[in-house]
Amino acid sequence: MKFLMISSDFPPVSGGQSKFLFNLWSNLPSDEIIVLAPKIKNWKIIDNTLPFKVIRLNLPLQKGLFIKSIKTLLLLLYTIKLIFFRKVDRIHCGQVLSAGFVGYICHFIFKTPYFPYVHGADFLEFKSKTITKKILNLILKNASLIIANSSFTKNALIGFDISEKKIIVINPPVDYKRFEKSGNTEKLKENYGLKDKKVLLTVGRLVERKGHDYVIKALPEIIKEIPEIHYLIVGDGMYRSELERLSVKLNVRYFITFAGFIPDDELPEYYAMCDVFIMASREIKERGDVEGFGIVYLEANAMKKPVIAGRSGGITDAVEDGVNGILVNPTEEKEIARVIIKLMKDDEMRRELGESGYKRVFEKFSPERQAEMLYESTSK
Repeated sequence: MKFLMISSDFPPVSGGQSKFLFNLWSNLPSDEIIVLAPKIKNWKIIDNTLPFKVIRLNLPLQKGLFIKSIKTLLLLLYTIKLIFFRKVDRIHCGQVLSAGFVGYICHFIFKTPYFPYVHGADFLEFKSKTITKKILNLILKNASLIIANSSFTKNALIGFDISEKKIIVINPPVDYKRFEKSGNTEKLKENYGLKDKKVLLTVGRLVERKGHDYVIKALPEIIKEIPEIHYLIVGDGMYRSELERLSVKLNVRYFITFAGFIPDDELPEYYAMCDVFIMASREIKERGDVEGFGIVYLEANAMKKPVIAGRSGGITDAVEDGVNGILVNPTEEKEIARVIIKLMKDDEMRRELGESGYKRVFEKFSPERQAEMLYESTSK
């Protein structure tokens, strides 16, 4: 059996999709897979650590229909070559449109089974557009099996008239071994001037749906009860200037640190130094923008930290209310403030949620477990 795994999002590309595919595919039989990914800065450093073959292509990664069409064509031509010369007989499509279209064409020509991965926001964004909706329909209806990252994404696919029998849920796994060492967290707190502070942490791109704005709106109420609170925001994006303006307007800028982008290998220290992790993500329906899962919640749990999450999208697969964290209405700052205050003041509750979350990550979301489910489902 030879699997070809195609993805535009693969390390050193950062982000949830990249991490998801890397953790999953790295735990499949290494002699049976080939990964087709873009050639970007530092790719050799990543590939030298991997036990399987990675083929890097010079792919255009800019936005725009024409650029994406060129990228898809290049992926298609190289995939056809691999079918002939590497005897590829299964194609995993890391993105439903570009890689998924490659899978569809190869199935049409060679009858090769293919498996598109659907992450949530990608599908909801594109299915509302007439042309892409038709392409999605072709890709999904002809797939041998569809990999959904959460129950929410699965239900969205069923609503698109996809048979439930053709869908399997594979949640993004957590490489818990990354979190066994957290470095010198006290030194890190000192560097940020956070000694003796109650640290509230968010890790994620600075985009509207992630909910940083409602956490900032909740801060004035929190500060009244917990004056030593400090909100540490890790990540960068176009929404940063808007968040900074909001923090100044509400007179809470002193209580917030924008740390910017932090490499993955340094993130465990950030999770370790926080008291509570929060990402109050919400669905922005008019744009089809939604959290398909939310692996950062589980990464925080892997460091035995309790989490607060917005009740939206596929987050309920990642966060069980009262088990590994607490779910809140993501557009209600008073509720967000109340839950943060409660958790920050209750040491035992924080400890119990963190311990339960750690156990849940290990038992349910390990890369080995998720990869085994994937392999069994796609090698038939």
